[in-house]
Amino acid sequence: MSDDCSMEEVREEMDDILLLQWMASVAVHPPRGPRWHHNLLDWDEHVNQLMHEGWFVNEYRMSPSAHRQYLQRVEWNSHGSEPILVEHIIALGLRVLASGRVTDIRHIIGASRAAAYQAFDDFVDAVNSHPELDINFPTSIDEWREINDGFKAKSSEEIMEGCVGAIDGYFQCIQTPTKKEVGNVIAYYSGHYKSHGVNCQACVRGDFCFMYFGVVAPGSTNDNIYPLVSGLKSVVEALPTGMHCVADAAYTIQENLLIPFTGTEHLDEVHNSFNFYLSQLWIRIEMAFGRLTNKFRILKGCVLGLLDRVTSIIMACARLHNYIIQKDGPNDTMQEVAEGGDDPEFSIVPHSDAPLGMSYLPVIPNEDWGGFEGILYTRLGIVEYLRSNEIMRPLYNLARKQWEVMDDDGSENNLEWDDEYISPS
Repeated sequence: MSDDCSMEEVREEMDDILLLQWMASVAVHPPRGPRWHHNLLDWDEHVNQLMHEGWFVNEYRMSPSAHRQYLQRVEWNSHGSEPILVEHIIALGLRVLASGRVTDIRHIIGASRAAAYQAFDDFVDAVNSHPELDINFPTSIDEWREINDGFKAKSSEEIMEGCVGAIDGYFQCIQTPTKKEVGNVIAYYSGHYKSHGVNCQACVRGDFCFMYFGVVAPGSTNDNIYPLVSGLKSVVEALPTGMHCVADAAYTIQENLLIPFTGTEHLDEVHNSFNFYLSQLWIRIEMAFGRLTNKFRILKGCVLGLLDRVTSIIMACARLHNYIIQKDGPNDTMQEVAEGGDDPEFSIVPHSDAPLGMSYLPVIPNEDWGGFEGILYTRLGIVEYLRSNEIMRPLYNLARKQWEVMDDDGSENNLEWDDEYISPS
């Protein structure tokens, strides 16, 4: 009898233990309630409201006409499950790239958390896989000549004849990659910016459109990575006779790649003048990076996610950057708002870690950046033209350069690297 009681007590104790375990499990993972019905955004009403308020471009980074055309182009490659429409996917994608959070934007379009994240992934994949959004170099001499005309129009007195591209790199902060992803995690760490990141290289037209854009190397590298960027270097070296690209002095001198004079060489007045006229064209890449990071402000901070996904997000921003310029022009409504509109949210905001008020993080050269030697006959010909015609750097620009290297109190600003690298203009 005592044995039976003992067994009964054991059973009751076991039942109590199992009950406690079940209660603990429910507390950690409560049973899912009934599926919530999400009221999806009425897209037509939403557009009409934003058009009435004049806020469409600010919220979606492109004009309504460009947005409609993009809807038609991306629809075939959108995989969002019903009832989320293509309009909702694009609306969410654009607003997240503009610096919104998926968890916040999902409430605007009326989607569940999981569906919203899936919609954003679908959006990025659609942008990067659509052939009409590909970033390409010209394929004919007539296209190169058209680009040359665009740059020549930006050069005072059309002195810089033959330029067909401006090249530079920028540093994009990213989430620390895992060793499984990259092997050498430290290679992605920039001591200057105290952040993990990637080196992006690009070449632009005079209208800010990228002809090349790539996430090419870990963040600890600098612009000297250019010789290894085969898709860019091979095109520059094969440019038609008389044509060239421009870059800053961190790049290696080449006949098809003009760079400014540095060190004691730029103390020569004519060399200094050459730097000014070159910078009028090279600044187009600075302006393109500034436009890219100000329009898609997800790039202003640390882009989160696995490295492959981060790369996809960066590339999607670059491809949309081109699409918007092609449809709305280089001086679209968004730029007008950014450069002097009434809304402070969309003003051009300098990056806190960038030099001289830049809105993006330039790639920092190493200690050898100014040490390249060589003779560039194209550059020499331009210098001789400037010298024979006594064309010097304008006085207003000399005053600007003096201001750049001065602190607010008028004392000399001890910059971390040569000011000629920062702004040869």
